[in-house]
Amino acid sequence: MNSNLRRYIRIFTTLSGAIGLGLIIGVLCSVNSLHMNLLQFTVLLCMMFISLYLSIFRQNQLLPFIVLTWALSPEVRRIIDWLFRTYSEVSIISILPHCISLTLLIPIIKNIGLINKRVKVISIIMGVTLAYGFIIGFPRYGMSSLFELLNYAVPFLIFIYINVCNLDNDVRNRWLRSISFIGVLVSVYGIYQYLILPEWDQFWMLNAGMKSIGAPEPQNFRLFSTINSPGPTGAFLGIALAIMTVNAKWRAFGLIGMMLVGFALLLTLVRSGWIAYIVIILAYLFRSQLKNKMMLLAVLAVIGLAYQFLLPILPGASSITSRVSTLSSLEEDHSFNERISFASNILSSIKENPIGRGLGSTGISSKISNNSGVVTSFDNGFLNIFYTFGLPLGLALIATLCYLAVYFFKLSRIEKEYSSLSFAISVAILFLLTGSNIIPGIAGVLLWLIIGLTFISTTKHGETELRRAH
Repeated sequence: MNSNLRRYIRIFTTLSGAIGLGLIIGVLCSVNSLHMNLLQFTVLLCMMFISLYLSIFRQNQLLPFIVLTWALSPEVRRIIDWLFRTYSEVSIISILPHCISLTLLIPIIKNIGLINKRVKVISIIMGVTLAYGFIIGFPRYGMSSLFELLNYAVPFLIFIYINVCNLDNDVRNRWLRSISFIGVLVSVYGIYQYLILPEWDQFWMLNAGMKSIGAPEPQNFRLFSTINSPGPTGAFLGIALAIMTVNAKWRAFGLIGMMLVGFALLLTLVRSGWIAYIVIILAYLFRSQLKNKMMLLAVLAVIGLAYQFLLPILPGASSITSRVSTLSSLEEDHSFNERISFASNILSSIKENPIGRGLGSTGISSKISNNSGVVTSFDNGFLNIFYTFGLPLGLALIATLCYLAVYFFKLSRIEKEYSSLSFAISVAILFLLTGSNIIPGIAGVLLWLIIGLTFISTTKHGETELRRAH
């Protein structure tokens, strides 16, 4: 009875904390509309109860639900804004996926003694880095710092959560397949959005002031689907498509599903998403078994033929082909040249302040504060880390990511499935950080999820075999 009582107390405490956090951030950051806030809070409360139910009774379904919430919550926010004809930079719905993900604390706290030593060391490095960033950022940026802390910390909880769960390969395969299903869902809506442009998405485009995504007219903008903007959408779809490509059992709706996700990815016009896909495929191909390599090459051949013969007859083909052509002439690309100039200026700023400016100084969260010293759009992930956390802790975080890539590379000689995918993802992270910081937010959710799968699948016997191999 005492153990049950303690269990319910933990659940109640987690629920109260998550809802309280939602209230604090939502009330401070949302628009002054009582009815709108009540509707958003009702959605938050209902989703929290669903998440708590899954964490207690349907644990295997919790992670897919969390990924789905991260993918769909921006669209829910846009619909609510449209219904009330009130645009809001940040609202209660903005922290919906963060609050849902906090329910992972229940099994983590319950099984904290099962955390693997490597995971524990990585968690300490991440925890110290985030704590430092929050301490130096909160006095200056306030709620922006708290919001950015959630963007980093909540996806990382998934990494710890997977490690303490005693789950079999079937569950891991279902999780990866669920990412494919969500990718197809996001792609189908995105294609519909590109062809029709629903009123709520048009309302958001008119008020968000993101001129870089194009005109608020059908087929004249870069696809962003249910996610915040084309950048995160491209990263999400690139990772999802790579998962679908490398292994048939992780694939949703077969080749048709892959074609849908691939076409939506092309319509985002996000080169980093295409690069992520290519890097993951090549890295996985390098470490996978011969049989898998032959199957993967066959799938890539089909995709190549589809691109060659089907793309020219599809809507948006001219924009896609012109965007692809810039990959071979980056020196003439305006966006690329702007990134070079931006990196040069930020390097000078980092030299002037090597201790970092703290969480809230960059990214979407910086919109919450009215501080003139923030950098909303940051076009280099490595420099973003140094700019935020300073040189010492920034180097520690990047060194950890490099260590993971090396560790998975060695481990993939023994375990060819999850470790090969984790190695591919780790390499992709290092490549993508040259363009933008993909560690926080929805991309971070997928990255830490995939990395975590290898730790849980190898900690019981893989490390022993790895030591023997040396």
